[in-house]
This record gives sequence, C-alpha cells and structure tokens, in this order.
Amino acid sequence: MASESVQDPKPLDTEKSGEKKSDMTNILQHIKNLETNNNELKGKLQDAETRNGKLSAKTREGMQSALDSLMKKWMDAVETKDDKVKDSFKDGLNKLVEKSAEDNGVWQMMVAASSLHERQSHDLDQLRIQNDELKSKVDGMYGDTDSRTVGRKGKASEQLAREDVAVDPADDMWGDFAKTIGTVY
Repeated sequence: MASESVQDPKPLDTEKSGEKKSDMTNILQHIKNLETNNNELKGKLQDAETRNGKLSAKTREGMQSALDSLMKKWMDAVETKDDKVKDSFKDGLNKLVEKSAEDNGVWQMMVAASSLHERQSHDLDQLRIQNDELKSKVDGMYGDTDSRTVGRKGKASEQLAREDVAVDPADDMWGDFAKTIGTVY
C-alpha cells in the first residue's frame, strides 16, 4: 500500500498541471476575446464620435446662422440702459452655440422669442399699411359732407304734427275684438 500511495501523487500532479494549463489557455483565450471586443467597440465609438462631430458642426452652423439673422434683429430692437448688457448677452449666446445642442431649452426659448418679435413687427407693419390705406380712402371718399351722402338725403322741409296723421277707425283693436266676441257668442 505504501507503494500505491507514492505512485498516486504523481498522476494527480500531472492532472493538476494539465488542468492548470487548460485553465490558463482558457483565461488567455478569454482575454484575447475581450481585447478584440474592446478594439471593435473603440472603433465604433470613434466612428460615432466622428459622425456626431459632423452633425454637431452642421447644427452649430444652423444655430450661428439663426443667431446672426433672426436673433440679431431682436437684440438690436431691444432697448437697454447699457450696451454692455447686450454684448454680454451676445457672448452668452455665442458660447451656447459653441457648447450646446439645438435641443437646449434656453436656445429654443431664444429662437421662439426672436421669431415672435419678427412676426409681431411684420404684423405691425401690415396694420400700418392698412391704416394708411383706410385714411386715404376716408379722406378721398368722405372728405366733405356732399361726398358722404348718396342720393337725396337731407332734413325734412316741413315738420309733421300729430294731427297730420290720420287715424283709421279700423285700427281700433279692442273694438274689433269686442265685435268678434259678440258675433261668436
């Protein structure tokens, strides 16, 4: 039995070392797979960042265009006590264009406010034009009293009195009613 106990540890050691080698191979294979996945994901991330950068550049160009055209008119129309306030506001909007996206709430409100201002100033201009047209019509068509009357209108030449109105006896409603009741009953 002693000889068997001496022989048994050697096969166990070779089995353990074989298991260790296969475990190491599995671990190395797993690490290799992880590195491959990591490299693929890094490539995809870089592609996505490149695409996002291109889209962001287009978005920034659109935002800068809106800032230069639409909002500039609004900011110029706003009256402030100090022009430094306007300059500070413009600087803030420029930073917003550079570092933000189009879905930023502040940006959206600024676009809405400047758009509202433009629409209201357009409506005001249209109302002024219509008012001027109406004034010219009124001055041309109704400038004097003769142009305001069509046909023969004017004061009555003689005033009528109550006696001038003839009373018809048939207009006596209660009398007609009494006659009708009397003939029916």
